[in-house]
Order: sequence, then structure tokens, then C-alpha cells
Amino acid sequence: MLSTNSTPASTSAASSTTSTSTTSSTSTQQPLYIKYPISSQWEFKLNNGETVQGEIYCTDQVADLIILQDSTNNDIRMISVTSIINGETQQITENNNGIDIVHSKKVLDEREKRAIRLAQESLKHLNPKAPPMGQIVFDRLLKACNEVVWKGESIIVLDTIKVDPPYKQDDCKLLRSAVAGSGQSKLKGSLDRVQKIVSSIHNNTNNASGAGAGAGKQ
Repeated sequence: MLSTNSTPASTSAASSTTSTSTTSSTSTQQPLYIKYPISSQWEFKLNNGETVQGEIYCTDQVADLIILQDSTNNDIRMISVTSIINGETQQITENNNGIDIVHSKKVLDEREKRAIRLAQESLKHLNPKAPPMGQIVFDRLLKACNEVVWKGESIIVLDTIKVDPPYKQDDCKLLRSAVAGSGQSKLKGSLDRVQKIVSSIHNNTNNASGAGAGAGKQ
């Protein structure tokens, strides 16, 4: 019968190492699941000269066995208590356990907040009013230029270029506010880049449609 009703031990920097000796008789000793808590780390010296290190998986009081996951190869080992000459473990104080629990909760809270923030940012990039091609163009421009937002069904890139439906190369125009400013050569370069990206999207879409139609005729 394998015993599992024990409290897992937590690893911590502020731990103390204690050495305990075992005997062949367990009738006068405390239950194995208390003496060797599940998930606690132990190093056993056996009567055959072997030294075994690992994590307690469970115990069997009736068979007088300790089931341990060997840390050297992750194998499950069954060790008879009568074969143990000496054992050493790291025991954690309750105060340290409390610190570990608080730290773990803080990490989980931070991960949850980050996941919510990323989800909210993703939702801002979706436009339910735009046609599918508009969303495809938006997503591609967002990857290439980073600063891309929706304005109605139009796409604003780098706050200087506007892409209107049906989102083709000729629909990419410089905003009037950008034209009135300086750096015309830089703006022209940005516009050319956006037009090439939009053109490549439509070319890839047309090629995919043509390939599908050709396959259907065969």
C-alpha cells in the first residue's frame, strides 16, 4: 500500500541539512510518510556501498519501502529501509515555505497581468468593420512598420501614410499633414515601402487563387 498523505517539501536557499540514521525495524519509528515526506530531497547511503540521491515519490509502510526518483537519471527506485545506513535531507522551516508561496503567487499574478495586457493590445488591432483583405493588409503593415492604427476603414501607417479600401497599391497616399512638413525624400521612401508591401499581398493572394483554380480544373 503506497502512502501519499504527506506535505510536499519546498526547496529554499535558507535550508538546514540534517543527517539521520535508519534501522531495520520500523515498528518503533514514526510512519515513513512523515519521516520521508513526498517531494523532499534525500541522499541515502546503502549497505551495498551505493549512494543514491533524489526526490521522494511515495512510501510503502507495509513493504517497508521508499520509492524515490533518482536525480542522476530520473529513474524510479524502490529502496528498502533496511538497506539504508545513513540518510541526509534538507528540511525547510515554515517561515521559508510562506515566503516561497508568496513569491509563487506574485509570479503568477504578474504572468496573468501580462497575458491580459497582450490580449487587450491584440484586440485594438482588430477592426470588425473592415473587410478581410483590410485586416490582412493591416496585420502585414503592423509587422513591418510597428506604428499602424485604424481610422474607420482606413489604415494609418507611421502617422504619415493612409491606405484606403480596397487596400491596393494605388490606395496608399501620403497624408496632407505629412506633405506639409519637411523630409519629403524620407516620406517618399516610406510610401514606396508601404506600396510594395501592399502590392506583394495582392500578388500573393492572386497567385494562391490562380493555383487553386488550376488544381480544380485538373
